Amino acid sequence: MYIGHYAAAAVILAAAPGTPVFPIAVAVAYPDLLWPFLVYFGKEKVKVNPMNPLQKAVKFSSYPHSHSLVRSAVLNLIPSVAFGLLYHSVLVGVLFWLGALSHWLLDAIVHLKDLPVFGSKKHDTYVGLGLWKIPKVAFVAEYLFFAGVILLTAQPSAWVGLLSGGLILHAFNANSFFAFTKKNLSKTANQYATLALVGFVAAITWFTLNWK
Repeated sequence: MYIGHYAAAAVILAAAPGTPVFPIAVAVAYPDLLWPFLVYFGKEKVKVNPMNPLQKAVKFSSYPHSHSLVRSAVLNLIPSVAFGLLYHSVLVGVLFWLGALSHWLLDAIVHLKDLPVFGSKKHDTYVGLGLWKIPKVAFVAEYLFFAGVILLTAQPSAWVGLLSGGLILHAFNANSFFAFTKKNLSKTANQYATLALVGFVAAITWFTLNWK
């Protein structure tokens, strides 16, 4: 999931008016901001099928630190405390932690039973409802979910910037769901991880500038 994570950011900000937008925009993306660096250094692994552009063909073979429910919930306390101190607010720290947790919960809807629960090296439980198995439905459903939440939570003056910007960013991911190309444009794990990093940095910037 990509743009759908910003539905969680919208809910958090609507529930706690006056909360700074930037830390929440970072929070809902945090696991996918951390993950590329873990891939670069060989701590987590992903396998890209260069002959198949669809998201369901990407195999997340190991990511116990960034994308496990239990371990990442503990590790996410570090940036949560850091943002709480930076903004001199316990609430910001708590909301950051909740935003980071929401990432796993939303990913569980689309992933193919590869999300670890505990982050254990030897034994673990993996979950994922597998919406990515129906790529076109997954693509449309994610944007409709995001748009519906925005209409319910954001100020009307922010609708155009959030909905149009969200649609543009979501469209950049369309090849992963409609297979416009026969081959994956990302040939290696590092290329795929970098694409994810750039995408979420762009999303953080867009959401921070447009939420009102």
